[in-house]
Amino acid sequence: MRSNYLPLPADLKWRRLAAVALFLGILYGLRELAPVFVCFIILVRALTIAADAIHDRTGMERRGGVASILLVAVAVVGVSVFVAVRAALPWVREVRAEGREYAEHLVDHPVVERLRHFAGGEGSSGGGAADTVKAHALEALHYATAFAHLALYLLIGFVLSVIYLFERDEIDHWLHTLEPESVSGTMARWLGYVGDAVAITVKMQAVTALVNALITFPVLLVLGLPHKSLLFLLILVSGLLPVVGNFIAGAVLCVVAYETRGPWAVGVMLGVTFVLHKIESYYLTPRLAAQHVKLPGLILVLSLLTFEETLGFVGLFLSFPALYIATRIHREWAKEDGAPAPTTVVAVAAVAAVETELVVVAIEPNLSPSHAKTATEP
Repeated sequence: MRSNYLPLPADLKWRRLAAVALFLGILYGLRELAPVFVCFIILVRALTIAADAIHDRTGMERRGGVASILLVAVAVVGVSVFVAVRAALPWVREVRAEGREYAEHLVDHPVVERLRHFAGGEGSSGGGAADTVKAHALEALHYATAFAHLALYLLIGFVLSVIYLFERDEIDHWLHTLEPESVSGTMARWLGYVGDAVAITVKMQAVTALVNALITFPVLLVLGLPHKSLLFLLILVSGLLPVVGNFIAGAVLCVVAYETRGPWAVGVMLGVTFVLHKIESYYLTPRLAAQHVKLPGLILVLSLLTFEETLGFVGLFLSFPALYIATRIHREWAKEDGAPAPTTVVAVAAVAAVETELVVVAIEPNLSPSHAKTATEP
């Protein structure tokens, strides 16, 4: 990495250390925009694949394919919202007409009475129930605000992905004009590694979730659990969470199995959850990761444990991307270190000169070696 504007160290190792520090600083400074970046990467990759498929079948250019996909998506969302609102109107009228009676019935429910007793609302002058309700309301408001921020970030990522897809040629041309060894070129290339890591991670978790759902679904059929389609969807969605997704789905399945079939069905679901966890942690995830990161499976598992211990739940998502980015940067540095030395360049030039002399002699057999030597000299 070099720059005409920044005072970078002359030593190669210190320059690389400065590049890594700058790169990590950029990632840390933009950490709050991670949902925007993840949404951007997923939508760009997915829409690109769909647009390329449309181009292969119809010959439509990429921008036209993206526009067609967006129009279809908007139409589907609009129709879905219209149908949902129309279906909810009778329920809204019923709530408006009988809402007071329903609320009174809910307040007098035994479960509500038990919760009120636990909260200290009965016979207490401190207003325990009111304080509890207020605390829960503030907590619900906090979660609602966080969800609103997340939805806003996802919307921004969607808008940025659409803008990028329509201006992709111009943006790619501008990126190619950056000097590869410059600070901006290096940071842009390394941020590209981050995008690749996000896309690969999402793909790996999608494959893992699908495998878990397909393995668990026959067990649901054998046990005869209700709402199989919803449970299948739950397993599929929770499988997108590494490691903990199986336990979330397993806990829900154990509750449903206990309510439907009894304790023995809970034992079956616990066994299935345990087996799926072992398959994901020690076979499926290392196999999928080894296709992109040439490291032993033990290193991948230790990295997952280390990141989870250091960063908590978020570390489960950052383990593989960090390894992937580190291996790409290391490969880049190894390629730089493997450049031919000056003596090697001289040797290659000498061999090329000898080959040229032999070619000249072969073409002009009447030339003497001294003439041939003269002909090869610049």
